[in-house]
This record gives sequence, structure tokens and C-alpha cells, in this order.
Amino acid sequence: MMNYDNNYFDWALFRRDVRRDIRDCALFLFLFYAINIVATVVIETTIVLRKALGSIFISGDFSIDTITQAATDGNTLAIISIVGIVAGGMAFMIRRKKRFFTDLALPAAEPLRPWIFILLVVVTQGIQYATGAISTFVEYLLPEGISIVGNYDALVGMLFTPLGLVYVILIGPVFEELIFRGAIMGPLRKYGDNFAILFSSLLFGLYHGVVLQMPFAFAMGLVLGYACTRWSLRTSIALHILTNGISVLISTEALAIPGGIALLFCGVLTLILFFVFRRQLMVRIREGRPYYGSTTYANGFASIAFWLFAAAMIGFAIAQLFGVTELQ
Repeated sequence: MMNYDNNYFDWALFRRDVRRDIRDCALFLFLFYAINIVATVVIETTIVLRKALGSIFISGDFSIDTITQAATDGNTLAIISIVGIVAGGMAFMIRRKKRFFTDLALPAAEPLRPWIFILLVVVTQGIQYATGAISTFVEYLLPEGISIVGNYDALVGMLFTPLGLVYVILIGPVFEELIFRGAIMGPLRKYGDNFAILFSSLLFGLYHGVVLQMPFAFAMGLVLGYACTRWSLRTSIALHILTNGISVLISTEALAIPGGIALLFCGVLTLILFFVFRRQLMVRIREGRPYYGSTTYANGFASIAFWLFAAAMIGFAIAQLFGVTELQ
């Protein structure tokens, strides 16, 4: 990336650099998914063969049901998820080399007061409530046999094992922040914080590959990106861990009702917070504008690799929704 000089600005080179950086981010995520696919094939094949052979020697039973049960076991999905995201994170570390550790060790851009962190947690839960309310309304409009909520619940239910919870609450959030707020958002910040936050959030939402999760992950990405740029990557990691942990707690049957009430409270409080702090937020948005205007966004969205990744992930999500790819 060249050091752009206002006295001599090469627009052609600038446009090329923006498109190249967005392309690299999309290609990095394609690589990440390729690693996940390889991990899935190797681990599922190993587990299926192990369980199937064990079933043959013990009971003489080797059927399609045996294979399906082995392949869709919650612990199997958790192992695949952990191996995939750790391998993808390692690829990121190799790509960034020493910068990986220096970026992680950077001091906070501003001191993070405890009450600010609490407000950030409230906002994340408010977003969760808003997403849930919207999804319930959309679910009501969908034809019978199609369910965005059921599609999401099936995936979450499969991960509701001890190993799956470790992934959801700890390993997943840590590596997702390293990838999306580190490997992806970090290099894009040279174009302006708003540009970096927006594109990393779009890729974060698409990456989840589930219809119900995509808008929630995008909105969460905006909050996590803001927290990372204003405070530090460690802040976004802690916020992500706590958000996932709270989501797991309120999804349990015992806390379903009080959790729902708490989410409603957070939703109302989030609206109040946006109104009270609207001026400060607008100042931050103005400060984070792309250094070279709207052309930065135009060239970011001109990346073919970005749209290919978007099409692939949206297609995958729709395939799940219509039962082409079963989660159950």
C-alpha cells in the first residue's frame, strides 16, 4: 500500500489497492472454509469408521442410521468447529507473522471504564432482542415447512455439549476476533475506521452461513469493530466471550423466561442509549469516515471476490433453510 500524498494522488493505484485488499480478505475466508472442509472430511470419516466398526464387532449392526448418528453427533461438530477455526487462525498467524503478536499486545486506544463495558454488553443483548423480534415476525410470514428459527435452533442444539459449549463460549469468540477484527479489519483501517468496520462486519455476517445468524452477526460485528477501534482487540474479545456466554445461559429452559425479560429490558435500554449518546456517536462516525470519500466504498464493493464469497454463503444459508443441507 503506497503512502498517498494529497499533492500527487494516483487514483488508479488507490482503486487497485482497495479492491486488492477486499479481494485478499475474501480469499482468506475462502481458504479458511477450505481448511474447515478438509477438517470436516478427515474428522467425520475417522469418527464414522471408528463407530461403525465398533458397532459391527459389538452388535453386528452397520446401517445408514449408524453412519448418520456418528456424523451428526454434537461432539463431532464441536471437534470439527474447533479444529477448523484453530487451523484457520494459525493460517492467519502465519500470514501476519510478527504483526499478529504486536497487534494483540497494543495498548488500548482509550481507557476502558467498567461502566462503558457494561453498556456495551447491554447493547449486544439489545441487538439480540431486536434480531429475535424481527425473526419471529419473519417466521410468521414464511410458508409452512420453512423455519429460520428452527434452522438456527437445530445448529445450536447440536453444539449443546460440554465440548460444544467450550467452542461457543471461549474458542470460537477468541479466534473469530483474531480473524475478523485482526486479520481482516486491521489492514483495512488505513482507509478509515468506518470502512474497515463495515466490510469486516459484512464478512463476519456472511461467514456464519445461517439465515437467522447473518443479520445478528453483522450488527454484532459493527459493535465489536467499534469496540476494537476505540479501545482494543482485547476489549472486543472479552465482549464477544461474554455475549456468547449470556446467550447460552438464557437459552436454557430454566432461564428462558427471565432471560427473555432481561433481553426486552436491554432492547429498550439500547434505544435510550442511542438517543442519549447520539451526538457522541455521530462525532465518532464523522471521525472514522474514509479518507478519500465515497469512492473508497465504491471500489470496495467492486471486488468480484467479495461478491463471490457473499453469493456462496447466502446460497449455503438458503440451501439449509430449504432443507437441501440438513442440520438435524
